[in-house]
Amino acid sequence: MAKRNCAQAGCPALVEAGVRDGRCLDHRRQVDRERGSATARGYGYTHTQLSKRMRAEAIGMTCHFCKEVMVAGQDLALDHTPDRAGYRGVVHLSCNARDGALRGNAQRLR
Repeated sequence: MAKRNCAQAGCPALVEAGVRDGRCLDHRRQVDRERGSATARGYGYTHTQLSKRMRAEAIGMTCHFCKEVMVAGQDLALDHTPDRAGYRGVVHLSCNARDGALRGNAQRLR
């Protein structure tokens, strides 16, 4: 597989093309440490248990992003409110990731 330079500015390390976020192992670990633990980001035990229960109950309901019905076998996620103080409901995982990316990109452009 092809290699390229680490995506971290100034890092000379080579990484396999297609590696998650394009960073070398040291810089991926650094970014993960800076993000905080799963619990600190709102994905602790309580969230995990609530998410499992709500995803099971959401089959047949509509995703509030794409308005399509959620069916068994699809990857689903429990969507946080933008302020992370609560939940907006269960959505398709891809819709949730898209929303997060759009909000993150909008913040970076400010």
